[in-house]
Amino acid sequence: MTATIRRKLRHDINPNKAMLPAVLTVAGSDCSGGAGIEADLKTLAAHKVYGLTCITALTAQNTTGVGSFIETPRDHLFKMFEMNFEDFVEGYESPPLKVLKTGMLTEAGVAVVTEKISVLKSKGIKLVVDPVMVSTSGCKLSEDKTIVNCIRELLPESDLVTPNYKEAVKLLRIVSELGKKEETFIEPKITLVDDFVQFVIQLQRQLKCKNLLVKGGHIPWDTIADCPYSGPAEDIPESRTDTISMLDILYESESDTVTVYESRYINTKDSHGTGCTLASAIAANLALGNTIPDSVGCAVDYVHQGMNSIRPHLGHGNGPINHNVTPETVSPEKVVNNEVTPETALNPPVTGPSVLDYFINHPKVAAIWKQYTNHRFLHQLARNQLDYNRFIYFLKQDYHYLINYAQVHAHAAAVAPTYEQTHAHALIIGDIVQEIERHKEKLCHKYDIVYERDMDLDIELKKGKACEAYCNYLLDIAGTGDFVAIKVALAPCLHGYRYGGEYAKHIRNGVKSTTNDEWKVTELEAKVYGDWIDDYNSEWYHKAHLEGMKSLDVLVSASETSEARLEYLAGIFSDVSLLEVAFWDEVIKE
Repeated sequence: MTATIRRKLRHDINPNKAMLPAVLTVAGSDCSGGAGIEADLKTLAAHKVYGLTCITALTAQNTTGVGSFIETPRDHLFKMFEMNFEDFVEGYESPPLKVLKTGMLTEAGVAVVTEKISVLKSKGIKLVVDPVMVSTSGCKLSEDKTIVNCIRELLPESDLVTPNYKEAVKLLRIVSELGKKEETFIEPKITLVDDFVQFVIQLQRQLKCKNLLVKGGHIPWDTIADCPYSGPAEDIPESRTDTISMLDILYESESDTVTVYESRYINTKDSHGTGCTLASAIAANLALGNTIPDSVGCAVDYVHQGMNSIRPHLGHGNGPINHNVTPETVSPEKVVNNEVTPETALNPPVTGPSVLDYFINHPKVAAIWKQYTNHRFLHQLARNQLDYNRFIYFLKQDYHYLINYAQVHAHAAAVAPTYEQTHAHALIIGDIVQEIERHKEKLCHKYDIVYERDMDLDIELKKGKACEAYCNYLLDIAGTGDFVAIKVALAPCLHGYRYGGEYAKHIRNGVKSTTNDEWKVTELEAKVYGDWIDDYNSEWYHKAHLEGMKSLDVLVSASETSEARLEYLAGIFSDVSLLEVAFWDEVIKE
């Protein structure tokens, strides 16, 4: 008799939903899985980014080489691209698609991306171009005509171009000879780091791209002699690997800044698809909101982890890397030891009366901060023109946020560098718990709202999209960031309500000139609005605001204050401020 076993799966799955920015990769397919579209998708998934594809060609290849490839018919390629754009770009103010990354391109591939350049710019979607010309095994993948089209139409519009050194030399040769075919191209001679730097700057000016990263894997660097290694990389003896480095050089044209990334040489054959993987890792980091310098550093680290962590070797040629390693996307300073030169050091690192002033006036933050602290929610509240049901919705959502707020403070307590700071956060958690209980009691006694009883009956008692996105972001920072990053993530709420309260108070002082006929609430409800505004103008809240500012000043001044670090923290401050805007946007929507 057949035995039947019935197993019931769990239903209490973690309700926290992830924010998934999207990246579209326009590239060829590698049936062996180590490069091309396949490497792109594995890399994006490892970075918790959603990957879309537009396949330019189907290759028959493995780790030893490319046997053949068939280009995707032009009409079908355009249709794939258009279907993705319709669903992930059109109809959004801020579309889910954050970055478009290209790999192996055909003529049709260049044309389909070029056609959407204006849309990419208008929607703030970044373009990363990896000019794939030759595979790791040495097989040519792009025709010169396609490369010329790419140089003329695509590269000047890109945010970042990522050739390896050999591809960079070929690009310089082609762009130098365009219209000057009688001249003989002479390959630059690299004998010093500065030669390499000047080569990258020269190429960027010829290509007219915004930013250029030239990967130096083909120029092993002898750290003892401080010059390129005299022999080929594949012949470096085991005894010399500790004295050989790799240099990747990024040039940012707008800031006229060069960043040299130095890393230890890795003696391995597992390098199939490293170029595709690196460009996709950069695209993923950009989609997650990191700066270009931080994105490059984190991406290089991810590739190196992948090269170092696969055993046994796969395939008979240059094996693939391990895409399943865990990337660093939240704290770039963990993977890059920043050596800031005197010319680029911040001295002092933060200008202005306080760190808070630095953040709220930062180019990433200033416009969002004004939108947040002068929000229409505050304006309607101050003039008694906010529908009271929407205010109740705000209170319902704020209950979930307070729980999340306590959880994030618990994370901060766990990673605090001193026991005094751990204790301070424990006390804050106690205050928040009391506030949650008062919140529940107020909703129960005044509005007969009981979360435990009514959660399944009242949809507004569940987390809204804005609240869920906000909570998930804070928990992500709490789980992966350091103590300072967590404190910066908590700062916009504490200080923004103080600034917003002052804005609302100023407006409310003029409400006497309006009549009750213009109100959308009763006098009793108007008093509730007034009390809420007064709370954030009270002496106790002003004291909390000042203590928070002082704490932020002490923490940031005591930690690493390189430009890259401050850019990273400003990005967190900007993200959270925008989430606050979305939180109130959802409250006042009709």
